[in-house]
Amino acid sequence: MKALRVLLALGIIAACVAAFLYSDGSSTSTASAGALIDLTTSESCRDCHSEVYDEWKSSYHAQSFLDPLVRAKEQSNNFRKVQCIPCHAPAPILERATGKGARVVERFTFREQGVDCLACHKFHDHVAGTQSVSGALAACRPIADERLSRAELCAPCHNQHDTVNEWEASSFHDAGVGCLDCHMPTITRTLPDGRTKQGRSHKFLGGHDLGTLQGALDLKVENLTTDSGEGLLKVSVTNSGAGHNYPADARHRALDLVVTLIQPDGVEVPARDERPPDRQRGTARRRFRNPYRQEASRLTNLETWGRENTQIPSGGTETLEVPYQPEQVVRARIEVFYKLTPYMEDLDSTLVHERVVEL
Repeated sequence: MKALRVLLALGIIAACVAAFLYSDGSSTSTASAGALIDLTTSESCRDCHSEVYDEWKSSYHAQSFLDPLVRAKEQSNNFRKVQCIPCHAPAPILERATGKGARVVERFTFREQGVDCLACHKFHDHVAGTQSVSGALAACRPIADERLSRAELCAPCHNQHDTVNEWEASSFHDAGVGCLDCHMPTITRTLPDGRTKQGRSHKFLGGHDLGTLQGALDLKVENLTTDSGEGLLKVSVTNSGAGHNYPADARHRALDLVVTLIQPDGVEVPARDERPPDRQRGTARRRFRNPYRQEASRLTNLETWGRENTQIPSGGTETLEVPYQPEQVVRARIEVFYKLTPYMEDLDSTLVHERVVEL
């Protein structure tokens, strides 16, 4: 009996050590040693990984199936466009295939959890993790899988719009800067005993995060004089901080550069081109976007800029030139708006950069 008790005690200690090694340390697992958790719902992950779970819960991965913008008529039309479902409620990606040639498969349960923990981590009867725990000492039996840190895991969804292709063609790829470095940066979490431990953020920062949007784009303003004495405001935007096109991914994202000239009496110079009345302000504008396939703007872009897709490639610079008469204009306001849909008005979108210059 004494030997049995010793063995049992050693088993409990081993289980605790294994659980600590795998867990982010944010809470204590309620699973008993050797017991398996339910790998059909991400709710099972909360007990051992509460902080990571809460980060994911606040992300747009978690909201990908319920987001009203995704469900809007002009987008998935409440997922009547069934081709949208696989990426917004994917079955475990690792169980099928990863890489640019792979396609995700929709799941039929817990769709409201969107792109959940199991979509990226589940692999049949265990989960993929950053390190392995031998035997069945941890409830989800984690096994180290290097694919978790590679773009090949992101590709089945995010390369539907060439994002991974764009990254591979960028200097970020050549420098070894991958998807996780920008969208899952390293953070420090505090363990219950006060110690700290590093891990990856699961907020999946991107187009909904102002800091990410601002950090990826540089704005340059030059006030020039032409040979004829006319003023020329040259505004340049450079995609310096994203390893893919800006705006990235889906066709409905848009970036609008707006220049408003202001007269000495404070009156703004009206638009110099045709636009919807009272919806788009500014004297001159330029839009960066990959239009929907049926949009007439594809041909307009081709005629004006030489390419249908006017997104700014990684490392690329695009310019808007606005001529003016020096005696009639005293200052200019430059604004850069990021839009989750192309139908957003300026005031409803995200103001990424704003600058006022005296002319």
